[in-house]
Amino acid sequence: MVRLGESVKNAGEVTPDKREAVIAAVRQYLEKARESGVERVIAVATQATRQARNRDAFLEDVRRETGQSVNLISGNVEAALTYHGAISRPDTPADAGVLDVGGGSSELVTGHDRHITWLVSLPIGSGWLHDQYLLSDPPKEDEITEAQKFLHDYLRDLQVPELPPSLIATGSSAKELLKICKQALHKDDGSDQMNRQDLVACQGLLHSLPAQEIAQRYGQQIERAQVLPGGALLLLEMMNYLKLDEVRVTNQGVPEGALLAYARYGDQWLEHAEVNVEDERVGKVPPLPKETVQSEQAQQQQETLIDSARQELPKRVKKFAEWRKDVLKDEDIENVHKMRVASRRLRATMDAYEAACKPKPFKKAYRNVQQAADLLGRVRDTDVMLQHLQEREQQAATQEQAGMQWLASRLQVYRKEQVQALEGFLQNFDEDALRKQIEGSIVKGGSSNGKGQTH
Repeated sequence: MVRLGESVKNAGEVTPDKREAVIAAVRQYLEKARESGVERVIAVATQATRQARNRDAFLEDVRRETGQSVNLISGNVEAALTYHGAISRPDTPADAGVLDVGGGSSELVTGHDRHITWLVSLPIGSGWLHDQYLLSDPPKEDEITEAQKFLHDYLRDLQVPELPPSLIATGSSAKELLKICKQALHKDDGSDQMNRQDLVACQGLLHSLPAQEIAQRYGQQIERAQVLPGGALLLLEMMNYLKLDEVRVTNQGVPEGALLAYARYGDQWLEHAEVNVEDERVGKVPPLPKETVQSEQAQQQQETLIDSARQELPKRVKKFAEWRKDVLKDEDIENVHKMRVASRRLRATMDAYEAACKPKPFKKAYRNVQQAADLLGRVRDTDVMLQHLQEREQQAATQEQAGMQWLASRLQVYRKEQVQALEGFLQNFDEDALRKQIEGSIVKGGSSNGKGQTH
């Protein structure tokens, strides 16, 4: 699992380390193909490569280093291939819809009598949700709430002409979620279905345990376990939107669809009407939030990872620091939440650009940001507990209220202590000093080898 989308999101391009990882993976697959006596290999590139500003050079590097040509397909072609691959089993309902939750994009297709009636390729996926909203490990409650709100609002603008009577999910997220359901919920090992309750239970695990533990317990790659909360959230919200209580999971998708299209239509398979679907059957893609679009456009305009770091890190420092005065006033508890979210995004941005920084000064700056995040987290978590306790107290029996009031008073004392600690930190906080500290950690030059040296 290379996660090209992570590289493209952070740097606007396929970075050298990701390029080498892709080339190594392609070589391994080609060797397996040769060992199996394969005469023809078809390769396609999808969302992450589509977005990379250096996509042409990247694909040429793959061709030159491996001898394998790669077809860069559009989101609509990806959706069509997903559909044909997913419905290829003879026991598939003829009018089933297909959903592919990928890392950087998701494809939804409806059909009638095994022919595509409508499709759309959305620029959101499990990795995208992880990078944009679910930054903690495991995700925090406020991150999950924010991601759910985004998905609800985003899918509300998705105009599907006719909702499918059933849904087939494909892609790694769906497959791995079914695997967790079978192990954790003791579902029939031969089952290929998940219902709403299954997914909610999976979410409970993914939101409670760190990715490392999920990977160890359920035989996942750590990179997959990190983005699975986003996959589960997106799949469940899509089921809610489509008014379906159950989804069937298949291992077949784009690869099988590409093979079938080539077998059916020959060398011109990418031009056939069942693959290159005409515009009247293509749905309108809802626009992403303005802040997200601007961020992605800014990243695409960066020339190098280091240049991008020099621009993005100070922005995140500024967004983090702008909540300082409001938090010190302690008039609205939501200000603590907003500054906490800003601290997470600053840390995530620092994580993304660590390869462009000198280790020692970078770690010193990172520790300062981590300290702020910890202090903000203690206050915010206490606020959430108090709110929850107050809501429960209103509904509790009379004999339970005294105990709840005692607990609330103890939490108030604890909150006061944490607020004092946070105020002490913020009163001494110097935005300019942190910004200069971070800027000073960025290596000079146009590229970095990840060890704080240029080459």
